[in-house]
Amino acid sequence: MTKKEIKKETKKDPKKASKIGIIKRITGFFKSVWFELKKVTWPTRPELMQHTSVVIGIVLIMTIIVSAIDFGLGGILQLIIR
Repeated sequence: MTKKEIKKETKKDPKKASKIGIIKRITGFFKSVWFELKKVTWPTRPELMQHTSVVIGIVLIMTIIVSAIDFGLGGILQLIIR
């Protein structure tokens, strides 16, 4: 639809104009999302595997640290309560 046709339709039926505006905004949003996704530099498989292993390693280390602190403080609390 051209701009002139849209203007004609909006003068005839205001409800249709709001529908056209909403549809136009939604399609504009998805077009801009698609445009931005084309700009993304996706990692290669080896890079992805390396980054994933780093994340898993850090999560495991943090789990061990938090668990040690939890057990230590839990033991101290048990000594205080008894």
